[in-house]
Amino acid sequence: MSEAERAYERALTFLERRDRTEREVIKKLTDVGFSEDSIEKALEKLREAGLVNDADYAERYLESLKAKGRGRLRISAEMRRKGLPETLVRNTLEDGLTVDDEHEKAASAARKIMKEIPEGKDPRKAAAKINRRLVSLGFTYEVIGEAMRRLRTEEEEEVEE
Repeated sequence: MSEAERAYERALTFLERRDRTEREVIKKLTDVGFSEDSIEKALEKLREAGLVNDADYAERYLESLKAKGRGRLRISAEMRRKGLPETLVRNTLEDGLTVDDEHEKAASAARKIMKEIPEGKDPRKAAAKINRRLVSLGFTYEVIGEAMRRLRTEEEEEVEE
């Protein structure tokens, strides 16, 4: 069995556990000690078999992170950390995450955080806590501002009822 075939078999072993990006496969095979040429041959075979496809991976990963309530900045950072190319990250976000989606996710997260805040807490401190949490989830300040406006509007409507 050639080194390229051994690299391919090794890649199959860690692809069984979960999907991985090309960069993750390259790193794993490099760490084990396979040559660059063997890794490229194994990757080519994996691509042909449809077992490694960064574009598909990016779309699935985006959906997973959206479902977890992550914002654009955090999704982008996590995708780059996985080794996805910057242009692929940008295009996937443009195609798969609308401004409306993000506004709704941020508003939903803000509502959830608001429920965790004790009754009677200083409104400024409550707002600061919500802002911090939304920043940590990866929402932009613009999106956070819109989520806070929605939250205030909802609170005002409740008071009027």
